[in-house]
Amino acid sequence: MERFFSLFLITLMTLCSCSSSSNGDRRVGVDATWYPLDFGVRDNNITAFSTELLTEIGKVEKIPFVKVTVNWNDLMEGLQKNKYEAILTSMPPYIFNEKLFDFSNIYLALGPVLVVPVTSKIDGLNQLNGKEIGIVSGSASISLLEKSNGVLIRYYESIPQALNDVLLGVIDGAMVGVLSASAYCRDLYQGELKIATPPLNDEGLRLVTKHNGAPDLIKKFNAGLEKIQKNGAYANLQKKWGLQEQR
Repeated sequence: MERFFSLFLITLMTLCSCSSSSNGDRRVGVDATWYPLDFGVRDNNITAFSTELLTEIGKVEKIPFVKVTVNWNDLMEGLQKNKYEAILTSMPPYIFNEKLFDFSNIYLALGPVLVVPVTSKIDGLNQLNGKEIGIVSGSASISLLEKSNGVLIRYYESIPQALNDVLLGVIDGAMVGVLSASAYCRDLYQGELKIATPPLNDEGLRLVTKHNGAPDLIKKFNAGLEKIQKNGAYANLQKKWGLQEQR
């Protein structure tokens, strides 16, 4: 009897496994720490935003997304071993990456923006000749400023130090990641500082699959993202989780 019961359990588990793998679910791996990025206290907000974004896109495109939480060091291995069809990641679509992976459009921009006083007329990097711009030491976006003719660069240890000097008129602006810039301009510096540019590079979070692994999923994700951006659901999610761009 005990042997019969054990066989029954094995059979039942097999049937359940087959059922779950053939019900049309589209599994997406997510590392809740977002390594190698450091969002600090915003980690949970980014994860919640990304999870609800999958739900909203799933609704409009009729895709039964299932989020699979994974440690960062197992994320890519799980994709390669087909434990899920896609991952959410900040991996950039460089040429060598595009040979191995397919990338969706950016669903959350992370690139640097220029923060200036609300009275400033600056609205682009082409207006920085003779201007002094602050940047946090070690920032990867330094190359953007170095390409701007005549810009004077001042280095800071932290974002608040740079923004305080913008406010005091010590420097003309500061180059800051869009999420941090939006948070500061929305809260501490509301009505005093503003974001003068859109994100200045293609850094961001994307849905990524193996190359030619799920082209329909990339296509539907992009279509769904565009739809929720148009119907207001995307902006509502940004506001709900404190991630809206403040311009």
